[in-house]
Amino acid sequence: MKKLLPVLSFLTLSSVVAFSLRTNAPAQAAHPTPPPQATQSSPPAQGLEARVALLESELAAEKQRHDETRMLLDQSLAYLEKQSKAAQTLLGVLDVSEKEGFAVGENWGSRVTLLAGLRAYWGDQQSGLPKLPAPPPPQPAEPRRRARQE
Repeated sequence: MKKLLPVLSFLTLSSVVAFSLRTNAPAQAAHPTPPPQATQSSPPAQGLEARVALLESELAAEKQRHDETRMLLDQSLAYLEKQSKAAQTLLGVLDVSEKEGFAVGENWGSRVTLLAGLRAYWGDQQSGLPKLPAPPPPQPAEPRRRARQE
């Protein structure tokens, strides 16, 4: 049961993140943004400008969601890293405890079993720690040329 605890906590966190991401998608699909109406003298130009403005606002919202998700992922990875370091520290404490005589005396076999179980549990806490690959360096944007006005 104790070996399942880290797996269950990871699955729970994953399902919470997936649920929060999915709750935004149906709301957007249920209320699609109507296309802009062009009513003045140059309808194609206005339609394109409105479409660009709409796409820019959608892109900004998507970037914000990405940043929020990335922040949550970074926090989760930091938490897991702290858990791994705590497990490593506890393994050292178990070794010191055994050297100081914890497993000696009456019913010593049960304490040896306890130490072995704790070592196995906390040893598993350190394996499989997810790491993100380093982000690629940002590509420089090409300068935009302004159209000549005559």
